Amino acid sequence: MSTVDSHSPPLAGRTESAPLLGEDFATVNAFNKRRLSWHILLLICVSVVASDFGNYLSYAPSIEIYESIICEQLYGGRLAQGFSVVERLLCKAPDVQNELATINSWKDTFDQLPGILLAVPYGLMADRVGRKPVLLLSLTGLIFEETFIRLVCWENKIIPLRAIWAAPVFQLIGGGPQIATSMAYVMITDIFPADKRASVFFIMGAAILLGEIFATPLSAFLMSWSPWIPSLSGLAIQILGFFAATIVPETLPEQSGLVHRTPPTTDRDDDAPNENTRQQHGTRNWSSMRETVTRVLPDANMTFILISFLFASIGRQAVQFILQYASLRFQWTFARASALITIKGLVTFVALLMVLPKISTLLSNRTSAERSDFLIVQGSVWLLFVGSILMALAARPALFIIGVILLGSGWGFYSALRSLAASLVLPNRIGVVNTSIGLSQSVGTMIAGPLFATAFRYSTGLIGVWQGLCYLVAATLFLSAACTIYFVQLPRLYTRS
Repeated sequence: MSTVDSHSPPLAGRTESAPLLGEDFATVNAFNKRRLSWHILLLICVSVVASDFGNYLSYAPSIEIYESIICEQLYGGRLAQGFSVVERLLCKAPDVQNELATINSWKDTFDQLPGILLAVPYGLMADRVGRKPVLLLSLTGLIFEETFIRLVCWENKIIPLRAIWAAPVFQLIGGGPQIATSMAYVMITDIFPADKRASVFFIMGAAILLGEIFATPLSAFLMSWSPWIPSLSGLAIQILGFFAATIVPETLPEQSGLVHRTPPTTDRDDDAPNENTRQQHGTRNWSSMRETVTRVLPDANMTFILISFLFASIGRQAVQFILQYASLRFQWTFARASALITIKGLVTFVALLMVLPKISTLLSNRTSAERSDFLIVQGSVWLLFVGSILMALAARPALFIIGVILLGSGWGFYSALRSLAASLVLPNRIGVVNTSIGLSQSVGTMIAGPLFATAFRYSTGLIGVWQGLCYLVAATLFLSAACTIYFVQLPRLYTRS
């Protein structure tokens, strides 16, 4: 019996464009790519969670250490366990709190300078050398910075506390946290298709929040013995995050960088190949840097998105004053006030991991992906605005907590806006957009430092609603971000089926 008679011919129905190895091979290959993508995402999230966990574990203890050093320098006392209540209240005096706010805010400002100055060079390096080397350099610089800060605090009898303002110089290695964050998002963009991007960005945002949820209460528990225990433990965990990043594979596409940006060869190019080659070698670096800075600017949508992100990036820094504000306004300890960070982190985690992906899916079934992201961005920024208003007006802890919950519910604004920006540009511009967003965030954080420090300093001498001046400023900024985002146009909304 002929096998041809009993079975379909192996090439029957095949076309010239059909996969040579068959559809089964293509399916297996696609499955392997998806599995590899999720494996890389898991490794990135582990590295991010470890680094962020260490940062939040040491955040509240660092503030308490700074406060105790300032209090000792101003009043000659030592803030130690078992110290009298009266002497502890001295550390809540306006002069101590103003100095603490000044140190923290200017430190945050100086932290942004390396990212602003080095965003383009490290972005170009990531396009040519790879994402992973830039990520590892960024984490290395941050570890050196944190080590230097602890050395200054430990040797505060010799080194003035304001010397921590010099710590960001170590961020010249890698460009700082914004570069590290940008690399994480770029690596995710490299390995996931556009239709999965929003959900993956939400997962990434939720992973970052694990530090707020679990590290903050652990920090409060460890601070009952000494703030130095969680402070040093946080540094150790950040080092573990670096080692986790070393096993993340490189995601830079083989055909990337200048290959995508080189215009196609024309007949004129063929006439003088040597001249064009010399010109490319002579002007390649400058043209690439100039192009990286200016390619997004002519796009009105990107301009409005960057402005909105800038306003919201300034406003989000008001969260840094939650511990100090709640401690002063409601006479809470830093350990008790740190529970507010846990509440915000938990609410945001649920929103990013459970609520927003479902909302995104429901909206995508009814409209375009761009429109879905746009609606989520709008709803989230209004939650940020209302939450800030309540926090500013709250005279009692309960209303302040409600404001924190609303603020946390709107924190998906930043991930959704990144997804919206990526969906409105060509694939070969996604790296430029991520770098621009990171640059906008760095500028916003730099502006926010002195802005909120000044607002907080003035509010310490005020009464009533004006005690929440820093959150009134944040609400104004979120309102500006909300108004700006309405200027974004969605050109593909009506052409997409």
